[in-house]
Amino acid sequence: MSTPAPTSTTPRLLSLAIRLREANMFMVLVTSLLIGMLFGAILIIVTTSTLTTSWSHFFSHPGATIALSFNTVWFAYEQIFYGAIVNFHSLRLLVDDPTKANWATFLAPISATLAYATPLIVAGLGLAVGFRSNLFDIGGQGQVVAGGIMTVLVGFSWHINPVVQVLCEMFVAMAAGALLAGLAGVLKAYTGAHEVIVTMMTNYIVALILSYLLIQNLFARPGVHDGASKTINPSGQLPFLLAHLSPALTLNFGLFIAIAAVFAVQWYFNRSKTGFEALMVGQNPDAARTAGINAKRVVVTTMTIAGALLGLAGMLELTGVDHFMSPNFGGSYGFDAITVALLGRSKPWGVFFGALFFGVMFVGGNAMQAYTPTSIQFSLAQVIQAVVVFCVATPALVIEIFRLRDRGKVAAASTAGGWV
Repeated sequence: MSTPAPTSTTPRLLSLAIRLREANMFMVLVTSLLIGMLFGAILIIVTTSTLTTSWSHFFSHPGATIALSFNTVWFAYEQIFYGAIVNFHSLRLLVDDPTKANWATFLAPISATLAYATPLIVAGLGLAVGFRSNLFDIGGQGQVVAGGIMTVLVGFSWHINPVVQVLCEMFVAMAAGALLAGLAGVLKAYTGAHEVIVTMMTNYIVALILSYLLIQNLFARPGVHDGASKTINPSGQLPFLLAHLSPALTLNFGLFIAIAAVFAVQWYFNRSKTGFEALMVGQNPDAARTAGINAKRVVVTTMTIAGALLGLAGMLELTGVDHFMSPNFGGSYGFDAITVALLGRSKPWGVFFGALFFGVMFVGGNAMQAYTPTSIQFSLAQVIQAVVVFCVATPALVIEIFRLRDRGKVAAASTAGGWV
């Protein structure tokens, strides 16, 4: 009896299987996410009292224990998804009754995620510009705050045409960040001072300057010294994109500025002479100097551009969400941007999606803590986030665990600071 000839589907499935085993950016990211979720599931099981009690009597009811563990983990991850991306229950309500209230409920998760990610995208781009040139601008937090200080000063002092005022706020914020980082670049280029030490110290200096300014009459609210600055005038605030549905939807025009910054940095590295020189200096400074590239000028220029983007991130956070400054302004954006740039392999669109991932874990983690009956804490989302970043930073480990076929491209990209 003859065997039937293989169908045309067989080669396609075989080709797909081979591609799935190839070590590339997409597979490393997907497998890293799987490892992070698995690690998070184990933490949920070993730290939830009802689950530990059930597992202690596992052999009495193994099926019930496994089902309870699966349901608990599933519900926790479901809340992250529902809280940060889309809630299918609200989608069903929207389909049945497309009112403004239902639209607002449906768009609330993704609006919060994008609003959180917007300044992080720009801050991550700033760090990525430095990383691609082998410069480690660890003073991102200080540059974000410096941009915020200049923004709020213009914001509550002026009340002019909104477009002009926002453009002025962008300019002064970028100038403040550029000046701070550019100074570190000058010291690096002409005195040999290490940019990590210089920029790290500026974080403390700027934080102390902010604390001082917030208790001065120029910045403090009239008659009140509660550590909060005056509020930016409405003409200096970025408009909310979904305010016609609900004022609680904080997604603002800053998202378009962040996307424009992604394209600008993409063009800078791929099309501009200065960007090409920065890449050459980052990959091989000696060869770049031999080719006639002024390495000192490249260092100063790169640090200045990086600082300008970080200052812009402070402006976007202040004019788009907060509208006033407090001693803890900026949260950990400057430091999270380091991780975002690492997660995105210092590539513009990689940084963009890395920032979105951080936004999902932040907003979804809060939703998980708020709605999970077993009181799973927000810190679990941070653990998953940290594990994913660790795996992306060590692709050789992921390749070995999943037995992916590496032809040297991933290793080379890891060494060079970017993906091939």
